[in-house]
Amino acid sequence: MPDLNPTPDSLHQAVHQALLAGDFDSARQLGTQLGQAIIRQASAAAPADRAAYARDGLNRLLEHLNLARVLRAHLASQVQANSAVCLYHQAPPGNHCWRFDA
Repeated sequence: MPDLNPTPDSLHQAVHQALLAGDFDSARQLGTQLGQAIIRQASAAAPADRAAYARDGLNRLLEHLNLARVLRAHLASQVQANSAVCLYHQAPPGNHCWRFDA
């Protein structure tokens, strides 16, 4: 049964794992949940602690954004390399010549 109120820490790990697996759709959904969990956590905190929760949340989201950018750049370079290979090699009918290494 899924956790109805996951903690920011558990969501942070889930987003990180989804990004490393290349599951950008799940990472986007988990990132939304992470933002909501951070807002809930900050809202429940004492007013003096809210800025710290907001900074921590922003840092986590920026970390995920940077990781996603690196991974997408890596995938884009693989697509470009595979496109060049496909231009010069005739693939058998019904076979695709795309190969990605995660």
